[in-house]
Parts: sequence; C-alpha cells; structure tokens
Amino acid sequence: MNSKTFLPICFGVLILWMLIVLGLFPISLPTFLYKIIVIIPFIGIMLFGFYSLFYLIYKVINLKDCPQARIDLDREVERIQNDARYKSLFVKPKDQ
Repeated sequence: MNSKTFLPICFGVLILWMLIVLGLFPISLPTFLYKIIVIIPFIGIMLFGFYSLFYLIYKVINLKDCPQARIDLDREVERIQNDARYKSLFVKPKDQ
C-alpha cells in the first residue's frame, strides 16, 4: 500500500470516527462499544509510540553489527569532545 491509497483511507476512517463520536452518524451503539470507539485513536498513537521506541532500541543495540557506522559515530563523539565549544558537556562534576 502506497501513500496515494493509504492517505485517503486514513481520512475516510477519521471522518467516520468523528461522525460516530459526534453522534452525526445514524447508528446506535452499545455503551461499551462506543467507549471503545472513542479511545481507538489514542490506543493507536500509543501502539505507534511503543513500536517506534522498541525499533529505536533494537537499532541501537544492533549498532555493533554496522562497523562503519560505529567507527563514524566514535569519530564524531571524539571530535565533539575535543571541540572547545562543547568542553563543558564533558566536564566531570566536582564532589561536594
């Protein structure tokens, strides 16, 4: 499914959801089903967030499988540590 077909489907589902929630769609739903329909978009956003978080963690854990990316990242960190503008980021705090 490409974006040219996915976007109209999303808008259609969004409009249908809004009509049901606002009571403009002539359908009578049981109370428990109406409550579920109201929170479906929020559940979808949460699931997408969890998916994104776990995908990011997975990619960070498997960074060692990309030796060139790891070398580039190490060089970038070393360059930033030696840059005078960022010295304050790498100073150890003094014990009190």
